Amino acid sequence: MKRLSLLMLVPAVAGSLLAQSNTVPGLDGRLEILDNITYWGRRGTAYPGGEVGLSMRNTMCNPGSVSIPWFAQMQENHPKFGFMITRLLNGRMEQISDRSYCKHAFTSASTSGACGPCNGIGGNMMGVTCSDTYSAGNNASRGNLGPADEIDPWLGTWNHIGSYFDQGDPNVGAPGNLDGNQSPINVGSDDVKNRVTVKESDLQVPGATYYYGIHLIHEGEAVANRADNLKSRGMTATWTGSSWNVSNSGVGEVFGSILQHWTGSSLNSGSNGTADGRFFVAVKTTPLGGGQYHYEYAVHNVDNNRGGATLRVPVDPAAVVTNYSFRDIDNNALNNWVGARQGNEVVFTAQAGNALNWNTIYNFGFDCNIAPGAGAVFLDEARIGPGALQVTVVSEVPGGVPVASVTSIGTGCGGVVCNDNSFYEVFATAGAFDLANSGLSMVLNGNTYQVGNGTGTYVAPTGSSTNLNLGDDSSTSITLPFAMPILGGTTTTLHVCSNGFISPAGNGSSYQPSSAAMLSGSYCWYGAWMDLNPAASGSGDVVVDSSPTMVRVTWDGVYRYGTSNPVTFQMQFFPNGNVNVIWQAVSAQNNTLVGWTIGGGATNPGNRDISATRGAGWTVCGGGVPNLELSSATRPVLGTTVNLQTTNIPAGTAFGAVLLSLQQSIPPQDLTSFGMPGCFGYVVNGLTHLFVAPGTSSTQPFSIPNDPGLSGLQIIGQSFSYSPPLTPVGAISSNGLILLIGQV
Repeated sequence: MKRLSLLMLVPAVAGSLLAQSNTVPGLDGRLEILDNITYWGRRGTAYPGGEVGLSMRNTMCNPGSVSIPWFAQMQENHPKFGFMITRLLNGRMEQISDRSYCKHAFTSASTSGACGPCNGIGGNMMGVTCSDTYSAGNNASRGNLGPADEIDPWLGTWNHIGSYFDQGDPNVGAPGNLDGNQSPINVGSDDVKNRVTVKESDLQVPGATYYYGIHLIHEGEAVANRADNLKSRGMTATWTGSSWNVSNSGVGEVFGSILQHWTGSSLNSGSNGTADGRFFVAVKTTPLGGGQYHYEYAVHNVDNNRGGATLRVPVDPAAVVTNYSFRDIDNNALNNWVGARQGNEVVFTAQAGNALNWNTIYNFGFDCNIAPGAGAVFLDEARIGPGALQVTVVSEVPGGVPVASVTSIGTGCGGVVCNDNSFYEVFATAGAFDLANSGLSMVLNGNTYQVGNGTGTYVAPTGSSTNLNLGDDSSTSITLPFAMPILGGTTTTLHVCSNGFISPAGNGSSYQPSSAAMLSGSYCWYGAWMDLNPAASGSGDVVVDSSPTMVRVTWDGVYRYGTSNPVTFQMQFFPNGNVNVIWQAVSAQNNTLVGWTIGGGATNPGNRDISATRGAGWTVCGGGVPNLELSSATRPVLGTTVNLQTTNIPAGTAFGAVLLSLQQSIPPQDLTSFGMPGCFGYVVNGLTHLFVAPGTSSTQPFSIPNDPGLSGLQIIGQSFSYSPPLTPVGAISSNGLILLIGQV
């Protein structure tokens, strides 16, 4: 019956998620507000020969499931903001600001906002659902503005050693400029230096419209979460005779590349796989009459760290190309990219020192006697680094023979995003401990624990309880009468430490609780990690009660070290993997830690108020599981065979299918009504190619005839697998894949 449901579903519904190498699951920042474009002053010759300094306000929030690191410079892990101003004039969207210095955020105020009520975590972490505003004045502060070149926009990383802040302004010289310490930044009376800089001659041009934008960068944020990291809106600028008035226009805030404000253009993006970031390419083709067309491209390097050195536009062999044009963001004609016809391509080549770097838009144009057709343009990387040498972006090109390309659309389903693999609360003072006479339950559900209010009941030890005879700062192991599932496996052994924690594999016997030690250690439950001494005179003991239905480990009136203050709590372990922690009278001390971690260098989720949040509960997990994915390692060139590879097929999958269609579902079809919540369909009325007992991957060859009449044909592909119980109907779907058939 289930098999029939899948076979009926696949014809009916007839981009993968890239992740950079340092992805932190659950980390997600959002630009909540972009506003308050502000003028700070001018410099240079009399109007309109000078330059102006500008800044803007932004509010961001945390819609993710982990806290966002927010450590002030000279620490490296904090948000960075890049800024940009563009102008739409004479059919061309162009950047008129310099490649601005970037804001290094230094602390999170963490208030409630658009993402929801703040959980109270702030300072060097932005808590989940918290918001923070950086005013235009804050974003104009030169003490926190540094060069964009120092930031890897794909990974979100920054090296403070030898940075602008380390060197100082003016440069303090050796050894202070390489010691990793903040050096003085002195800009004197210059109101423009390091701020967003625009030439006055580029402002207030008749017929032009203006836009300003911001780009938010986090270390470790997956590209799948970056759709709301770019934001832009319209602006106006008016010269008053002595200064400038700048304000918002009627064009409101939108997410995405600022190029989307270019009316009449088409906009697409491409990236260098998981190795480097994205280029956005907008193109507008204008008929000139007499069979001539003007092609105008704007290329926005959003987060490609290696930069672009060559733009290649395929053209029809019969094309005649004239009137090459180029625009960058400086006035140096000697470093302009050079356009020329090379074989069946128009090639624009960068001059030394003028790569298309991130947070920059360059413009390219030419005239041609061939009408536009579907195709792709190619950007050669400027610098050596990981990944391929070239990035492909779907676009319009002159010619009847498109270039073959593969474009992933949307996302698959069936995976599990591991948002948090730890939780903890550190009680900094004895009086802060508020868990006495209460409980906490961890319910195992596949690859997650559901954590919430305690459901267990404290069972007092009896004379038949086994004394573990633990001494000060000691541990021992106990054998379970059952194989207990844990996240990522099972265990038949528990290692019990006298200082209030239990681990499946042993976790030492430290008496000094800290979140850093917890996260770097091993898989562990912390009932009340503090300095305890069951060997003290008069102290209670750590005892165990074991049965086939439950194992209880109890700290029964164990004294805090150096005191006669007793601590009583119990941890209960069940054959189904569930765990209860039940506190009785607890005489806590400074730096008591309660929590759980999968260990091994787990991501720090920030301090949680357990008593305040356990009512609503939360989820922690053991590791992410990727969604079903469809890909092709080669492009669909005429006369070749491409292998369509379905990967991340869940264990136990009996069969699946690749669906191919000539029609894309726009917008994607929500498959919730088919019993597949969280899944989407990207194809309409396709042909089904079944695969049986596939294992973790399956490859379907797709042969393309050497027929020029097929050039420009788009084939839409998507995979499905029958993988119960991941959805009610048992089926899951992959991302979609657009195969544009064409030439090499």
